[in-house]
Amino acid sequence: MFFIILIIAIIIFLKTINYAVYEIKVNSNKPAGIIIIILALIVLIFAPFVTLFR
Repeated sequence: MFFIILIIAIIIFLKTINYAVYEIKVNSNKPAGIIIIILALIVLIFAPFVTLFR
């Protein structure tokens, strides 16, 4: 179960990073892009490990 959640988290992380780059480059909204990247990293780190404590 851990590896399935990890793979899903990585896929979602990559999609979120793509959106953050889009937000920075196209919309020139650097603060929002940086916040999105930080939140995506936090979720990528903690989401799979929550399944271990279940």
